[in-house]
Amino acid sequence: MNGEELKMYHDGDETLAAAGEESTKVQGEEKKYVAALINNAMELQQNPIRYYQKYDKNLPNEFDVTEKDKEYVLTFNGDKDKKQKIVAGDAKAYYKITNQGSDTAVDLDQIKGKDFSLVVTIDKETKQIKKVVKNQSYSVKMDGKTENSKSKQTYTYTYNQLDNVTKPRVEEKAAAASKDSSTETPSKEKQAAYAKEAGQYVDALIQATVYQNTDQFVAKHPNQQDKKQVKEKGEFQKSSFVEFFETNFKGALSSLSSNITDEQLNEVSSAFLKALSSTKYKIKDAAYSDEDDAYVVQVEIQGFNDASVLAEVMTPLAEKYQAGELSNEQLVNELINGVAKRYREPVELLPAKTVPVHVVRNGEQDYEVLMQDEYLLTFAQQS
Repeated sequence: MNGEELKMYHDGDETLAAAGEESTKVQGEEKKYVAALINNAMELQQNPIRYYQKYDKNLPNEFDVTEKDKEYVLTFNGDKDKKQKIVAGDAKAYYKITNQGSDTAVDLDQIKGKDFSLVVTIDKETKQIKKVVKNQSYSVKMDGKTENSKSKQTYTYTYNQLDNVTKPRVEEKAAAASKDSSTETPSKEKQAAYAKEAGQYVDALIQATVYQNTDQFVAKHPNQQDKKQVKEKGEFQKSSFVEFFETNFKGALSSLSSNITDEQLNEVSSAFLKALSSTKYKIKDAAYSDEDDAYVVQVEIQGFNDASVLAEVMTPLAEKYQAGELSNEQLVNELINGVAKRYREPVELLPAKTVPVHVVRNGEQDYEVLMQDEYLLTFAQQS
């Protein structure tokens, strides 16, 4: 790209790649593996330690911790064998995706890890990640030739500060060229089979996230050949769901208090899961959409009004706070206790609502949901 920065725009309807002044619409099979790469990158950035734990289960215990004035610096201290195992595992996951969109496939069995380093900087006060620096190197064999790869990536984190996102413009000529270069749409028979599997995957994903049930994730997942790998993915989805909830909940209160404990977050998240456990859903239909270039699964959901539940607790506390009867810390503590208590009480289910969930294939019997909020925001509705 001649040193130009590559930006990806993805909104569930379409995926665009922008470099300098040029933008290209990503379509067909290419869109599916690009979406999978985006999801993979998001998993890494959300929690790099949990991400790499897929390749080394003991990884959270393999860090040297250095304390600075306002930061904790975690440096991975695994031995050479573990570093090579992590790099090889991550590279195989990457090429498993990119092999789908390339005429020249990489031999996954010939990927050799060489070196790996990971440094995570955490803010002392907020306990949130500030910066991640990772280096890795490995070799791959392509068309009988060995090629070496070496990279360094740095991620800097900001919270509650979102820049305006502008959708790139795609010239008609570029869009047409992209469309012409995309691979053919699967046959009607394959579309029907893939749509059925996509529905099974959404069913499994809801079990792992909303209901925290990895056994049902494995049982409902379309891939029944590699249950060990499927279970690992289910465990990741299960824990990530809770982690995202706790991070968002803490972030919403960060302007009031920086002393929210893990115990308080665990109390709220477990109570929230209790409320979710009373919801209901049903997979209604699944079909390939030419317009969306994805499999669209229709899910009927009976959720609850989360915004109303929170308002029951927050409204009287806000009045006391405005009257000067509560300090910031008292407000946060009472809010957390009140919300946890209310979530554990019965919640009224709303009338059933059917929502579309967009799914892309990520290899044989492997799928990705582009935006989990497509179903999550109907289980716990915000209006």
